[in-house]
Amino acid sequence: MAAELVALAGRRARRVAAVVIDLNATVPTRMAFIGADADTPFEIGSVTKGLTGMLLANAIERGEADLDATLAQLLPETGGSPIGSVRLSELATHTSGLPRLPRSPVTLLRLVAAGYTGVDPYWGTTPATVIAAARRQRLTGRGRFRYSNLGAAVLGHGLARAAGRDYADLLKRRVFEPLRMTGSGTDLRPGVRRGWTAIGRRSRPWRACGYGPAGGGVTSTPADISRLVIGLLDGTAPGRAAINSFAPIEPGPPNRSSGLFWIIDRDQPSGRDMVWHNGQTGGYSAFLVLYPQARRAVAVLADTANAARQQRVALGLTRWLTNTAR
Repeated sequence: MAAELVALAGRRARRVAAVVIDLNATVPTRMAFIGADADTPFEIGSVTKGLTGMLLANAIERGEADLDATLAQLLPETGGSPIGSVRLSELATHTSGLPRLPRSPVTLLRLVAAGYTGVDPYWGTTPATVIAAARRQRLTGRGRFRYSNLGAAVLGHGLARAAGRDYADLLKRRVFEPLRMTGSGTDLRPGVRRGWTAIGRRSRPWRACGYGPAGGGVTSTPADISRLVIGLLDGTAPGRAAINSFAPIEPGPPNRSSGLFWIIDRDQPSGRDMVWHNGQTGGYSAFLVLYPQARRAVAVLADTANAARQQRVALGLTRWLTNTAR
């Protein structure tokens, strides 16, 4: 597996960690590394949205939320604005009509700077400023898939409000602690180094902020990701229902649907699902893919902002796993 990872990641790879899970195998968990180990912390970016989806599914189980509830029922200050009427199911399937981020010159400048320097584009935002920004937005194309960091962020803060906590504490208590993910958190974890941008510049760490539920500031380790994946595969993870299909993705590839923030692709010949999410910050990227019916999963974490590369590595390791399991 180590040789396969090196071949897939390429000679220019810096720090990369790969986790392969096969619950049907004699040794269910295998890992391979380039310049890292099982406890190396990585920023996971938008993979955090999948965790927010788990929090939503768990809140539904607890009676704190309902997919048909509106955002205004969780966040009364959004009442009277277009976003207040949006259902939680729409936010969790990216069909609310919200833009990816608030439309403003400041947001555009932050994103441009992040692309070149790796600086955190969400620095200085708070739950209150994110909710206020969402209230000002017009909903465009509601009912059609439109990926939105803003929608994920406001939903995460709404779930936290319903539970009487902030998002960081909610994630810790309801996902990290039950799964014994002791190396994961929304604060700047010890050992988190500066990663690398896609053009080879050193990046700055992304910290927990108003966009935390969408992927700002969450770090995890290969060991913890393996615990998360196993919990999702064997059904013991809180909010495991988040990886079930809830709505078709339109427009999108055939046979693609949405879980609660998770993307689901059905392989037509076998009828099996591939459930996945990627993530990227200024200097890190990740790709996590599960095959629930086969009870297998692959995760790749890297300290370079290139999610597409990690996806290629993960799918390459999936082929390797399939061939070695025969």
